[in-house]
This record gives sequence, structure tokens and C-alpha cells, in this order.
Amino acid sequence: MFETMNRKHWILFGALYLCGLFLSLNMNSKYKIYTYKSAMWADASGYYVYLPATFIYNWDLESMPKGMDVLTGNGFYYRSNTKVVFTKYTSGQCYLHLPFFLIAHAYCLLGGDVPNGFTQPYVDSLLWAGVFYLLAGFFFLYFVLVKYFSSKVSILTLVALFLCTNIYYYSIKHPGLSHIYSFFLLSSLLYLVQYFTPRKILYILPISALIVLIRPTNMTLPLMALLFGFALYGKGFLSKVQLKYFIAGGLLGLLFFMPQLLYWHSITGHWLMYSYENESFIYWNNPKILEVLFAPKNGFFTYAPIMVFAFLGFKFKPVVGWFSLSIIILFGFITYVHGSWHSPGFGCAYGGRAYIEFLPLFAFGLAAFIQYCIGRGKYVRIVSLIVGLCFAFYNIKFIYSYDDCWHNAVWNYKGIITIMEDKLPQ
Repeated sequence: MFETMNRKHWILFGALYLCGLFLSLNMNSKYKIYTYKSAMWADASGYYVYLPATFIYNWDLESMPKGMDVLTGNGFYYRSNTKVVFTKYTSGQCYLHLPFFLIAHAYCLLGGDVPNGFTQPYVDSLLWAGVFYLLAGFFFLYFVLVKYFSSKVSILTLVALFLCTNIYYYSIKHPGLSHIYSFFLLSSLLYLVQYFTPRKILYILPISALIVLIRPTNMTLPLMALLFGFALYGKGFLSKVQLKYFIAGGLLGLLFFMPQLLYWHSITGHWLMYSYENESFIYWNNPKILEVLFAPKNGFFTYAPIMVFAFLGFKFKPVVGWFSLSIIILFGFITYVHGSWHSPGFGCAYGGRAYIEFLPLFAFGLAAFIQYCIGRGKYVRIVSLIVGLCFAFYNIKFIYSYDDCWHNAVWNYKGIITIMEDKLPQ
């Protein structure tokens, strides 16, 4: 990105970062620490715990703050019988969050707060990181899209993604989960392939390793980046890869995995483990496809209806036709995977959160559809703008009204119909 960023871009990045940070800090200032509305709760604390455990407590269970696993929503566990700090989540996200953690830790060491890794400045560091990686991902994605679409279309596509999908929720309200980091990494990967030189393999392979380490089910993302390279350069793409850079990049990628392997070995005696224990893909022979896509509780299209138009946009074959088809096939595959998981709604979520990392690919279809609408004349543009604004209002209003989880309620169509029938006059 540095090679395509000029002074105006950096100024814009800084201004947008301050605006995004204001939105995030303002929204989260209402939420108390050690509650389910905190940015460091449940899954988020499970991803995060590697940092304080490594840099403050040296993985010594006795030194960790008592009861912090419960106070942060059991994203990680103190296992006193084996004297280990256990988290089922992998450590890839921590590499990206590390600079923000260190800033928060330095602030606390200088007297800003208790330097225990879990006070408010450390929670706020998740917000600083979330906004940063959202914008960095958007800038990378812009420089990819602008090769195929006008600057106006590319910007409108990014605005639509931000305002009309759950990426707003997971970058501004709850950025502690892995999704915004994966979004950033895939956007950067597409950018590196778009502007490929042999030396860039030094970045491509470590980034691919990080994508898998952050969320192992995202192993399809580096494959899609490889297909993107074939779409751009044809069969000659692999001939551009030089062996010395490939070996060096592969070794760098392997280095990211080593701490994770050492952690697993230290708590189990095995170099590899399935850390999710009793959680698995129990619906593999009866996937909950309709639930994943359309359920009131976290259905992908239910919460982001604008994405219907993204898939209509692939009709116009952005990049090349077979690459558009491969994205649609990927969407079908990951929908099957999500529908096979024991919790198709992915727990206390907002929309189909596991699709966020794939949005850079879906952006090609959305941009193609926006370009089509702009070219159809004044009235189509006006109607499209009104529809887009309605989607944005629907999404943002929902986010600011949402209590972060559905409590004590049946949140499905059958339950809604039952509630409505009960309220009808007898």
C-alpha cells in the first residue's frame, strides 16, 4: 500500500481514523468493563489472553489475576488441576494487536491504570486496533477495486460495506473478535497479488500463514488469492515466483506458527490439538443453510440484504468470468461449513459474522452492481441511492439498538409468528 499512497491518502487515513475512533470510543464508553457488553468479553478475551499471559505473567497461572477468566466471560479458563491457562482460540490475531497492547501497557506502567493486562486501557486498545485494521483493509481494497472500477464506484462500494453490513458492528462496537483482522489480511493479500513482484512473496506467505492461524477455517482465503493471481496473470503467474523469496517467505510464515505449537505442546504434550473439544460440525449431513442465510437470528442476508445485490453483480463478471464463478462456489462452500457447525448462528453475534473475512471478495460483485446502476440513467441512480440509504439506516439503527445477544427469547420465524398470534384479539 505504501507504494500507492500519497500525502493526501495519508491525511485522509488519519482523519478517518480519528472519526472512527471517536465513534468506537463513544459507543463503548457506555459499557462497563467485565460485562458482556465490553469489547473484551468471551471469544474476544480468548483471542486476547495470549498477550498478557506472555508479556506480563509468563504463563504462570498463580500470577494471573484471580477470577479474571470468569470476569471476562470465560473466553479462556484457569485450569487449576493442570495449572495452565487454557484458550481454545489460536494466537494469530495477537501479532496484529501487539503494538496496541504495548501502547496500553506502557500507559498503565506510567501510572495511567493498573498494569495487569485487563483494565480499561487494554480494553480500549482493542478499539484502537479495530478501527485501524478496518481502515487499512479498506485502503488496500480500494487500490484493488480501482483497477477495475472508477474511483467513485470503488468508494461507494466501501461506504456500502461499512454502513450496510455487520463490518460496522465488528470494527466499531465489538472489534475484539478475529473478523476485522481477517478482513484486513485478505484485503492486503489481494493487493499484493494485484501489484505482484517476485519480492512480494516475502509478504504473501507470512500473511497467508497469519490468516490460517487467526481462524483455521479461513484456509480457503489464500487459495482465493492464488486464483486471483491466475485471473490476472494467467498460467504464467507461478513462473513469477522466485525460489529464494518463496523459501524465505515460507520460513517467516512458519515462525508465526511456532509459538502456537509450543503452547499446545506445553498444555497437552502434543504439537497439534483440536482445541474446541466438544464443539464440532454436527450438522454436516443436514446443514442449516436457510438458517445461516435467512434466519432472524444472525442470518447473513437478513442483516445485510445489500449483499443480495453483490451476488447479482457477479453476473457482470468482474475481473474474469471464471473468477466470479469461483467466488460464488466459495460462498456455497463456506455456507455449507457454517451450516454444519453446532451453532449455525455463531452464538451472541450480529448477522453472519463468519462471512466478514470474505467481504473483500464479495466486494467485486457489489462494485459491479453499483457500476451497473450508475450507468442506467438518472432514475435508476436515484432509486438505487434511496434503497442504499434504507439499507444503511436499517443496519445502523439495528446496531445501536441491539443488546449484543438475544436473551430469553425464541428468535426465529416460528417464534415470531407465535408471539404475533398471541397478541391478536381472541
